[in-house]
Amino acid sequence: MQEVSDDPRYLTTFGSTRAEAIFPILSPSTGQVVGTIDVESDRPHSFTSEDELFLAACAAILRPLWLP
Repeated sequence: MQEVSDDPRYLTTFGSTRAEAIFPILSPSTGQVVGTIDVESDRPHSFTSEDELFLAACAAILRPLWLP
């Protein structure tokens, strides 16, 4: 979410957060969410498309840690 104050459903963790991005880590066997990468910024619109690609790749790299 590039500007958290635009969403009345947003649950504040830190009062200084203006932007947040959450990337799920999915179980390789079930596809269920087993973790997340959660990044926050005190600047609105701070995450670029490159940041999003990088963080999605990080989530994919971490996925094997949940292998049985």
